[in-house]
Amino acid sequence: MRSFLIFAAITGISFPIVACSTKNQAFLEPVVVETLISATQSWNGDSYEYPGGQAQMSLQRIIAQPGFRTDLHSHPQPGIAYVVRGTLFCRTSDGQSLNIGAGDSFATPQGSIHYCENNGKEEALVFVASAGAKGKETTIPSK
Repeated sequence: MRSFLIFAAITGISFPIVACSTKNQAFLEPVVVETLISATQSWNGDSYEYPGGQAQMSLQRIIAQPGFRTDLHSHPQPGIAYVVRGTLFCRTSDGQSLNIGAGDSFATPQGSIHYCENNGKEEALVFVASAGAKGKETTIPSK
C-alpha cells in the first residue's frame, strides 16, 4: 500500500510538469537558420573574385556616430555587411548609391572606389564580413 501511495504521489506531480514542459517545447524549433544575404556580386554590380594567397576570413564590428563618413576607399576582396541599427548611405565614384537601414544586409563593392556615411540621427552598428587573404589589407584608401 505504501508503495502505491508513493507511486501515486510521484506520478501526480510529474505528469502535470511533463505535460506543461512538453506542451511549451512543442512549438519551439531547436534552431532557425535564415540566410540574410547570398551574393555573387556587390550592390553596385562588382563581380566577386577571391584574392590570391592563404584565405583569411574577417568579421568587423563597426560603430559609426551620426555624420561620420569614411574616406574614399576600395576593397580587394568580397564582403557582406549587416546593419544592426542606424542607417547608412554609400556612394561609388561613378555616382551609384545605396541607402540602407537597420535589419538590412548588402554585398560590399569589390574594386569600386566608394565611401559610406552614417546619415541618420543615431549611432550606426554594422557587422562586416570579408573573405580576404592573409597579410593583405581589407580596405585600400583611394589616392
